[in-house]
Amino acid sequence: MQCAAIPYRKANHGGFDILLVTSRGKGNWILPKGKVKLGKTPAVSAQEEVYEEAGARGTIDQALVARVDLPAPEKNLAGPSDHMQIFAMEVVDLVMIWPEMFQRQRRWVHLEEAIRMVKPPHFRAALKTFATIVAPIT
Repeated sequence: MQCAAIPYRKANHGGFDILLVTSRGKGNWILPKGKVKLGKTPAVSAQEEVYEEAGARGTIDQALVARVDLPAPEKNLAGPSDHMQIFAMEVVDLVMIWPEMFQRQRRWVHLEEAIRMVKPPHFRAALKTFATIVAPIT
């Protein structure tokens, strides 16, 4: 099973900003993600991925934003697909040095821009769901 987080903060200009990172291979903008770590919950694993990939710390919401089925890897199309649980995490601190700082870039963007920038459809769908959840707050 995989996990991901939507790292966010309240924006000065209203609404929310999302912290995106680049993928290692192609440099596409994505949400921090990874495999659920042995002995840890999907939410805690997602929180750790945000720190490792983006150097951000914060409070993870244990409630799911989305659960998506992922296609089987191209090399194993006949195999079973995997699924991903996606959580929201309010960022409270960005560190200057983090584990993957030389492998990825990070960037704050407004929520609407994040929806346009990420390519994987499951990330776009999760961001849209997040927008409907937080819309009453703004």
